[in-house]
Amino acid sequence: MSSSGAASAAGSSQQPNTGIAAATVTRSAAGVTASMHVGTHHPRLNRPWYLKFTVTRGGHAVKAGVSYEYLFGGHVVAKRSHYNFTGSFSDTFRFPSSAVGYPLTFRAVIVSGKAKINLDYAVQVSK
Repeated sequence: MSSSGAASAAGSSQQPNTGIAAATVTRSAAGVTASMHVGTHHPRLNRPWYLKFTVTRGGHAVKAGVSYEYLFGGHVVAKRSHYNFTGSFSDTFRFPSSAVGYPLTFRAVIVSGKAKINLDYAVQVSK
């Protein structure tokens, strides 16, 4: 599973034009709020799947890190990538052929100070 990260400054409005209606997953812990903006629950094999994260405390951008985990049947089956950023971060991800057909959970693990937030999103990759 490959990804190519590109950190962006807090408040940046530059996002790729995905043509896909995005969903948002938001969770909070220890005063930190993290959001993940993603496209479809059915990403296509070797096609870009766009992600954007925002992390704030009291409405202000904070330093954070994100790592990716992939779950099958509630168990972590792979871990990939780690990026540090302040406020927001965008990434483009491509699922490999080994993921096709399986009901997976894509988990973004956000860490900011003492806060650890799991942002989960169900996916099933198709050809």
